[in-house]
Amino acid sequence: MTNEQIAAVFDQIAELLALEDENVFRIRSYQRAAEVIRGLGRELAEIRAAGELEQLPGVGEAIAAKVEELLDTGDLQYLRKLQSRYPEGFLELLQVPGVGPKHAKLFLRELGVRNVADLRAAAEAGRIRQLPGMGARSEAKLLEALQNWNESQTRALLAEMLPLAEQMVQLLRGLPEVERADYAGSIRRGRETIGDLDLLATSQHPERVTTAFARSGALERVELAGDTKVSGLLPGGRQADLRVVEPDSYGAALVYFTGSQQHSIRLRERGQDLGLKVNEYGVFAEQDGVEGPRLAGATEEEVYAALGLPWIPPELREDRGELQAAEAGRLPQLITLHDIRCDLHLHSSYTDGADSIAALAEAARQRGYTHIGIADHSASLTVAGGIGEEQIAAQRAEVDRLNAQLRARNQRMRVLLGTEAEIRADGTVDLTPRIFELVDFVVGAVHQGFSADPDRMTARIIAALRTGMVDILAHPTGRLLLQRPAYAVHAAELVAAAVELGVALEINSSPDRLDLSDVNARLAVEQGALLTINSDAHNAANMDLIRLGVLTARRGWVEAPSVINTWPLRKLTAWLQARRQKKAKS
Repeated sequence: MTNEQIAAVFDQIAELLALEDENVFRIRSYQRAAEVIRGLGRELAEIRAAGELEQLPGVGEAIAAKVEELLDTGDLQYLRKLQSRYPEGFLELLQVPGVGPKHAKLFLRELGVRNVADLRAAAEAGRIRQLPGMGARSEAKLLEALQNWNESQTRALLAEMLPLAEQMVQLLRGLPEVERADYAGSIRRGRETIGDLDLLATSQHPERVTTAFARSGALERVELAGDTKVSGLLPGGRQADLRVVEPDSYGAALVYFTGSQQHSIRLRERGQDLGLKVNEYGVFAEQDGVEGPRLAGATEEEVYAALGLPWIPPELREDRGELQAAEAGRLPQLITLHDIRCDLHLHSSYTDGADSIAALAEAARQRGYTHIGIADHSASLTVAGGIGEEQIAAQRAEVDRLNAQLRARNQRMRVLLGTEAEIRADGTVDLTPRIFELVDFVVGAVHQGFSADPDRMTARIIAALRTGMVDILAHPTGRLLLQRPAYAVHAAELVAAAVELGVALEINSSPDRLDLSDVNARLAVEQGALLTINSDAHNAANMDLIRLGVLTARRGWVEAPSVINTWPLRKLTAWLQARRQKKAKS
């Protein structure tokens, strides 16, 4: 079993224990184990072989034994025992956003709801509003949550599918008969959610490749295995398709299966205008409806060149003006992961993070960063262990000592201290004058009160920006992919205010956020807004999630100069100091 699968088991145990009103510390122990396992940089099987399981934080003797049982058998009797106490399908209720153990038990006891289908039927019949503590508004929110849950069953987060795609490509490239292999489809375009996995390979012996792949165990179930194609299901039930094509068609096939569909249509239309036929086999001369010789097809570059265009990065292939920009020589120089110099939204063990500030600094240094920003939650966000003046003063002293030590060791790393301050419902910021003096920067965020209408929500956020205290607006629309839609806000007005006030808008790289979205990032780019791409990591390993934010930025046509964490430290600190001076004069 993978680390993610084992973490999911412990999450489920925690949910089942919550259903049974188990001791909160016991529940938290399983949640903590899941968090630790997800953040590991090594596989649990490797850690077990080294005899180091119980050295992991939060993994004692009992949980280590369960990890070993899962690694040995792929099953856990303790989980089976807990599951047996509830109807089949009942635990799916806990996957519906907003349905916790308390409500799940209420639905079962009062309405006989045994699964998601029962819950949907009860909500559609207006029976939820009749329950104690519920009402018409709760019922409407539940119906919306059920719709989001339904979508989550057909699509997966990019963060879930991308590692699988990379593992599959690595497997294919390791086969001696394979000349080239790549993943295609929406994963290659960096879309935030993924329906299925498209794989492509080229070989002189396609039947050997398909046979080897079908027998590799990479697919949980093989549904089709032919001479040039294999289809089946990945662990977790997602569809995967491998196509093996001849070398002269590989580039054309990669363009075709990468998509998007509308981008491919525009390429075919352009080809028709040039007297060419474009398909997954190549670009062909065509006259009077008769297909002539193949003019291009082995590489993507030659396919686009045959159409009079430069190569277009996959993230831009959404029929959003990329062909026109390519033809005019105006394709953006898209930001890359290599451009990122720092991460300005990291959570430490002072609040809900797992690692110390020093550990985060070292992890950043190992990634080639020159500086980082710690931004723990402010006091009003008690659910995340938010901190006030005394603890931030302690952080300030710790950061200053750490920076002095780093300078003494001639290490090119600097830690900036920030705070993630809550934007209250009235547009004020959860920030005292003393805290504002202690920190180097302020990240403003909305974590509560999502139900306001768009006028009020927009006014609330803009009022906070106008205080002059907020340097970065975190996850600006509050969405949680496949769980919760963005709160209602006028995005264009928000971007305009950020441009006017010089506030950087965040592309938050958390897998379920990616907020700003690609569409809103493009809007920000067009209006000249400053951006920042951050991991919002709660442990050192999750700093690597910034890759997802960069992919989202690339889909939004973002170039490096407009992203403040591509700037050298001197430029960034000068920008922050200038903002402080402007605030002092106002």
